[in-house]
Amino acid sequence: MKNKIIVICTVITILCFSFLLYFSENDLYKNRYHEHLEKSTSNVEYNYLGINETTYKSKDIIIDNFSSHLPVISFDTRNQKILGGDDRTEKDYIQVSMNVYDNKDELNTLSDKTYSTEALIRYRGNSSRFFEKKGLRLKLVNKKGEDNPYKLLGLSKDSDFVLHGPYLDKTLIRNYLGYNITGEVMEYSPNVRFCEVFVNGEYQGVYLLVETIKVSKDRINISKLNKNSKVTSYLLEITSRRTVGDDIFYLDNFTKYTKRIKENSEYNIKYPSSKKITPELNEYINNDLSNIEKILYSYDYNDENLGYMKYIDVDSFVNYVVFNEFFLNYDAGNNSTYLYKDKTGKLKLAFWDLNNIFDNYFVGMLTESQEFMMKDKSWFQMLLKDEYFTNRVISRYKELRQTVLSEEYLYNYIDDTVDYLGPAIERNFVRWGDTFTDEKNKYTDVERNAHSYKEAIDDLKSAIHERGEWLDNSIESLRQFSHQSKVKEYNP
Repeated sequence: MKNKIIVICTVITILCFSFLLYFSENDLYKNRYHEHLEKSTSNVEYNYLGINETTYKSKDIIIDNFSSHLPVISFDTRNQKILGGDDRTEKDYIQVSMNVYDNKDELNTLSDKTYSTEALIRYRGNSSRFFEKKGLRLKLVNKKGEDNPYKLLGLSKDSDFVLHGPYLDKTLIRNYLGYNITGEVMEYSPNVRFCEVFVNGEYQGVYLLVETIKVSKDRINISKLNKNSKVTSYLLEITSRRTVGDDIFYLDNFTKYTKRIKENSEYNIKYPSSKKITPELNEYINNDLSNIEKILYSYDYNDENLGYMKYIDVDSFVNYVVFNEFFLNYDAGNNSTYLYKDKTGKLKLAFWDLNNIFDNYFVGMLTESQEFMMKDKSWFQMLLKDEYFTNRVISRYKELRQTVLSEEYLYNYIDDTVDYLGPAIERNFVRWGDTFTDEKNKYTDVERNAHSYKEAIDDLKSAIHERGEWLDNSIESLRQFSHQSKVKEYNP
């Protein structure tokens, strides 16, 4: 009888633990801060239907009488030119003074600053640095130029941030939407805040402050380097190499020298940092990653004991595939792709650069012959040959399609975000409304250019609908890539 009671209690304990674990893992808004949901400001009656090319310069935005419900960041460059724009070789930062106006739920005016600091800034981005509205890389420093960590607009306490200036994305919200949605599921996705920006007293529009991807307690939380150790945790970025003479930061790994990765794409070591990386640590990281890749491309790739599952976090890779397929994120796996690994753990992924999701590329991704985006990407082409991994992707897609990837959820998220931004949208297009004209069109096909803010939002929703509808009808066909007829050469 006593043993029976013990067994019953054990079973109940396991069931309770499983129940709590399930809801813990599936609880939306578990840790994520969604600015438009948390702030008390709402502009539900704001009408954006008239925002189009006529908005451009329709009024004056003067610093002396400016006010906004969004936080405001202003820079004084002290008559210095910001570097890193059209000339990519101009990589140096300039030191500037920076003021922040973030009075929480009150209107922010530029006579009531809440924080002031020195900062280093330069232009950033691949294609976006050539746009008129440019993004900024931002480092908070003291007067001596040393790091000066701060919880800028409530983000993690750090000195490194990015100010993303939506230009091609006329909705202004794709990065905000993408980072926050993936942040509900992934171990880490950069936290973000909307703000408005002034440079030398001139209004620059609506920006998104974004945490950079780096190793720290509140970002990529992996163990720090022990200076006496020959083994290290690491953070890598797959990117297009544009720098010559820094071989110590790039890997000559298996997929590179066997040309299984896109031409010109390479693995760049982001951690250990440039101050701590050594040739020996570079070799360790190169060998560790190459060993994983060799296993992934071997005949034993899907073996339970010898295959990839011992080395990568399957949940992380499954979620990465699902989101990128749904988002139509063409760059994923080739560029702007971050991998990280604790020296005692498995490889995981983080999202970066979601400005072009949902068909916001120069060339349209949505066509009559839609297809899967990840099937030919390095690593993922092998993972999708494994029936177990493919089934996990299909199952996970169906789960997320009922929650954060449901059309209702995403449409409401978009509408609520637009309501939150309210009059800041109009101010942005007072500055940049000429982008609605065909003369300023950046798409390859001019017919894809939105001529009003409403049209931009409608295009975003249409892309979500079309991609979701196609995937709903096609997700089961993902099994074709792991069918024996396709993978028999890998499963002798």
